[in-house]
Amino acid sequence: MVTTLLLQTMNPEDGSVEGEKLIGIIRVTSDTVFNATLWDVTVDPEYQGEGLGKTLMEMTIRKLLRLDIRTISLFAEPQVIDFYRKLGFWRDPQGIRAMFWYPRW
Repeated sequence: MVTTLLLQTMNPEDGSVEGEKLIGIIRVTSDTVFNATLWDVTVDPEYQGEGLGKTLMEMTIRKLLRLDIRTISLFAEPQVIDFYRKLGFWRDPQGIRAMFWYPRW
């Protein structure tokens, strides 16, 4: 699943859409039963600080809840932990349980 925010340019005469620009995206992987992980939570730097990241997250969480997915995880850099806390996320009380594999060649 992917959640996107698009900035649309409208024709002032007839209201038709003249163009679209991707300004925010969240990529989600899920087992489609009860677990999901959010990846690549990104808002174009030109549009940061306007509440769009919060809107994007809320849209994504609502969609997952409608699909009856109740366990949502993500990985966060230290500088954005407070952003996610305000949205209801909390740190793993036993520390990060993630493991990573990187190619050695």
